[in-house]
Amino acid sequence: MKKSLALLASVLTFSAIAADPQFDDLTKKDVENVSAEFGTNFAHTAVAAPETNGLWGVEVGLVGGQTNSPEFKNVVSDSGGDGGDFDNIYNAGLMARVHFPLEFFVEATLLPEQELSGVKIKSNSFSAGWNIGRFTKLPFDFAIGYDHATGEINFNQEADVPNGVPAADIDLETKTKVMWVGVSKTFLFVTPYLKVGTSKIDGDLNASAAILTFGDTQNEQVSTSGGYFAAGVNVQLLILRLGVELSQIQDTKRVSGKLSLAF
Repeated sequence: MKKSLALLASVLTFSAIAADPQFDDLTKKDVENVSAEFGTNFAHTAVAAPETNGLWGVEVGLVGGQTNSPEFKNVVSDSGGDGGDFDNIYNAGLMARVHFPLEFFVEATLLPEQELSGVKIKSNSFSAGWNIGRFTKLPFDFAIGYDHATGEINFNQEADVPNGVPAADIDLETKTKVMWVGVSKTFLFVTPYLKVGTSKIDGDLNASAAILTFGDTQNEQVSTSGGYFAAGVNVQLLILRLGVELSQIQDTKRVSGKLSLAF
């Protein structure tokens, strides 16, 4: 499983970091926008319907996806870099999901620290929910849940003297919290689902050189809030489960996929 994760992470992240990102002359709005995009990219998903089938259940596998990142692209371009290499950013991780008696369930994902082309990236997340629909014998699943995710990206920026960009060690950490309600219904081996809710993304940017145009330090903490939406489908073939999900957190869109084993 770890070898599969390393391969998946390498494939998904290579195009995102094949060129060096570059930050300079950032406004507070720039920091908010980039934090929102990375916060969405690292937000929790197990690409799982909010369902509980049976007394107990366990699912383990791999998840991965891509997030639209127009603001990150613009920041890199405005800093003198090649923003065309950053149309999207990517994520990958191990996932696990367990449901319990009384229709409670928990999920978790993990991407151990990876380093490619000098860029370090890591993330982890968890979710907890309750399937009220099955608990109250409704003819469909109706659940409430809470997600929490942390992601971090770190890179050493080389100096770009012609453009006045300083050398710097840059670290961006995001925390994404989502409260949601969801519905799903299984038809034979296919389970479509829908989730809606609210989100909050906190970003913490640290730099070892002057890249911000405001404030007295090169550390900035920002926070944005807004909506959350996800729609997906799971297909189960014996113990093999496949899933795809389209989601949006605030103004950022993401597509995710899953390959797992469910028992």
